[in-house]
Amino acid sequence: MAVKHKTITPPSAAVVDCPEFRPQGALNIIQAAAYCGVRCSAIEDAVRDGRLAGRRLGRNVIIIKSDLDAFLASLDIVPIHTPQSILRRRQERSQHRPRQQQSI
Repeated sequence: MAVKHKTITPPSAAVVDCPEFRPQGALNIIQAAAYCGVRCSAIEDAVRDGRLAGRRLGRNVIIIKSDLDAFLASLDIVPIHTPQSILRRRQERSQHRPRQQQSI
């Protein structure tokens, strides 16, 4: 006899796309994490550190969507960085490749 186990799926961006979440001006931790595409612990850490405004509603923490959007806009943009080892390897490969002659 096979035993069926319930699988717990993490919330995805589809949670935020549900019609019941669209008109809301506030999100809980799970919804905010799905909206940002990060883990719940990242949102909890930002609230705990005071970088993101969270509000208590009973035992729940809610985040106003406009506060979340402002927080996301305030994050640093990651600069493009290619390590020197990869640049060197690319240069070596381009020097060792024989050039192909174009036929007319």
